[in-house]
Amino acid sequence: MLWAQAKGTRADRDERGDSRTAGSRSPWTRTSASRVLIVEDNDATLTGLSELLRRAGYDTYATKSFEEGARVMREDAPDVLLADIRLGPFNGLQLLVTSPKRVPTIIMTGYPDPVLEADAVHLGAQFILKPVAPAALLGLIQAQLAKKSPPEASNNRRWIRKRLSQDLAGRVDATPVQILEVSYGGMRFALPSPTQPPAGPSIAVHLSDANLSLPLNLVWSSPMSDGRWLCGAAIADLDQQVSRAWCGLVDAIA
Repeated sequence: MLWAQAKGTRADRDERGDSRTAGSRSPWTRTSASRVLIVEDNDATLTGLSELLRRAGYDTYATKSFEEGARVMREDAPDVLLADIRLGPFNGLQLLVTSPKRVPTIIMTGYPDPVLEADAVHLGAQFILKPVAPAALLGLIQAQLAKKSPPEASNNRRWIRKRLSQDLAGRVDATPVQILEVSYGGMRFALPSPTQPPAGPSIAVHLSDANLSLPLNLVWSSPMSDGRWLCGAAIADLDQQVSRAWCGLVDAIA
């Protein structure tokens, strides 16, 4: 097992994300090595991954904190993100979805989940089950580095997101939502305070103005400063008629 290499006495040194957080200071210590950000809330796993990747020659930055991982993704992005799917109240996929830069990503989980795996693949991430053999993990990281986008294309996405210039009325069940951005692959929307995000991954957003009901998979949700919840959802399987209607609506948005 991968984690067998970890020695408990090295946890403090390995969790550099918790001990070296300093605003805008770069988390990276080497200029030539490929950079891997590890976000994992289990101490033993974090330590084992850090030690393995450093021995393999990578410049690693490890943290248990979702917020610190998001800061690094935003301010000084790695070459590869390696993150657990469960990070307290957060979802590891949120690090990928909310990043301003497209970063090759490997999402880890201890339990098989077809819905989350589909979400990860839909977002272009590799989805793996723990524990994983060291050689297999290193091979996956090398594969992610091989397909890394060139710098000039780093902000490209699989689908272009369009920010709405006018309100698009929507609701989840009986709850009205404010739809903020749309793309062929999904949408971002805000839930009014004090509404909590939907419990299940499968939701339906009803667009009354367009007379359209969309099946979605809730990928992530994050609290906003004004008490609302910001949510990101990916389009689930659509029949041909609904797919044409949705793509037509996205195309019509200026």
